[in-house]
Amino acid sequence: MSSETISRIYRATSQDCDLQADMKNKTWKNLSPDTAELVRQLLLREGGVQDESTTGHSEAWRIRLESSVFTCYNTGTLYFSGGESETVSRAVQGASQLVFGDKTEPERDLLIGMDETGKGEVLGPSVLVVAVVRKSLASTIEEIIGVADTKKKRQFSSWDKLFRDLDQYRGHGLSYEIETIPPWDADKFNVNQIMDVVYQRLLSRLLQGLDPTDCRMILDDYGMGKNLKRYMQSLSTVGAEVRIEARADENYVEVRTASILSKWRRELAMRKIRENFSLPNAPMGSGNAGDPVTLNWLKAWKATGKPWPWFVKASWKTVRELDGWSDSPKKESPPIRHEILSHESQELFREGRLSTSSLAIICPSCGTALRACKLTPDASLGLVGRCVGCNEVVQDLAITLRYYCGNAMLDSSTIISGAVSKDLDRLGFFSGYTFLLHPLVRAEIDSPGGNSELEKLGNYAAMERIALKGIDDSKGLATGVHGDIIIQSAKACDAILVTWDRGMYGNAIAKGVFCLTFKS
Repeated sequence: MSSETISRIYRATSQDCDLQADMKNKTWKNLSPDTAELVRQLLLREGGVQDESTTGHSEAWRIRLESSVFTCYNTGTLYFSGGESETVSRAVQGASQLVFGDKTEPERDLLIGMDETGKGEVLGPSVLVVAVVRKSLASTIEEIIGVADTKKKRQFSSWDKLFRDLDQYRGHGLSYEIETIPPWDADKFNVNQIMDVVYQRLLSRLLQGLDPTDCRMILDDYGMGKNLKRYMQSLSTVGAEVRIEARADENYVEVRTASILSKWRRELAMRKIRENFSLPNAPMGSGNAGDPVTLNWLKAWKATGKPWPWFVKASWKTVRELDGWSDSPKKESPPIRHEILSHESQELFREGRLSTSSLAIICPSCGTALRACKLTPDASLGLVGRCVGCNEVVQDLAITLRYYCGNAMLDSSTIISGAVSKDLDRLGFFSGYTFLLHPLVRAEIDSPGGNSELEKLGNYAAMERIALKGIDDSKGLATGVHGDIIIQSAKACDAILVTWDRGMYGNAIAKGVFCLTFKS
């Protein structure tokens, strides 16, 4: 890039850019030496003064512009300390143009990023997020995010502030879906295969009503499987821009947004876990096996003689060594049984159009196509799913429905029965599900017994054993029969309906909503 190019960028940022005050700190990564030199020249042209010496061997140069500092490192990272003037704002925008070129202005209006946090940690859940950022909001989101790096330690309050700053734009240019993979699944199964199913479901949910030609989709590469690749290719075929890139969070605001949302959700869960499981003189730390504080906690817990708690990934090398094992267990393919879905349901999932209104399960024992299954108690497993026809157990129904559907709406009869909390005590059928709480149901269970059950569910949700979401259904509250409102809300939220009520069960089946029931 020539000095003429620098002059062009200088003129553009002087005349055409929407200048912003009070810009937060910012980091650019992977600059080539030539690009770093062009940025240096631009800053000097804006009136910056270069320090005569650097503060360490890692720094290439340091330039002060008014009260701001730009530091370039030999690794190709450029750091901006923040500032409040038009000159500084112009310099930042000019630097961005030099670093990113034509990537500063995406062609598509909807920027969709996918990323996860926690996959490699020895404690706690993995959290997956798909985020959609409108192009018009991207610069604002970039300013909020600043230099936040999800791989670095921060206090929870810092992640929580970032989340709140982002969440204020939800429904106003930002939307997102969050899903967790619990530690007990990561212990037994190939996590990448679970991620494939979850990403496809979350992405298809967010894409409803959107034009693929308006979308740019960036997935941080984790080694996805053929089924998700096929789905992403189908989106590309109908006009979406699709990219699978390593370290995508460093280069795309939509992926960084997904990364920060997933980090916040994981830290929220870890905060509750720390409150309940930290030991005297042995805090839990970050949950990373390389963290000395976490390693010390693992050793201290082992010394108590108690079994590992549910959030410890006992298959990790660090834990197995403490247990006296030297080998590495082989992970199985997750028993998310595509084959028990009806043929139509399989096709709809491949196309990204599967919903609980179109879901049907084929009983492996009698071959019946089921629009509902029943739950019965098991002394050791919690609840198990059975065919409503032949009464035989449908193996792996819980994990299949959890990852293909995920959402379950509980009616008041189910909550008051205590069946769900008892099941969760045993890490049973409903572990990992997202429960939707309708305002009508909340009002119905407003009693000592109902509130006690809701508190138990809240505690499980705080530790990511489940997710618990209140839904806004103000329109539904205004009209309609009570049962119809709950059923239609389940349908609108793409949720399985869970009910003890026989009338509710029959009505839901008639209206095309997949049910889990406790009928005999």
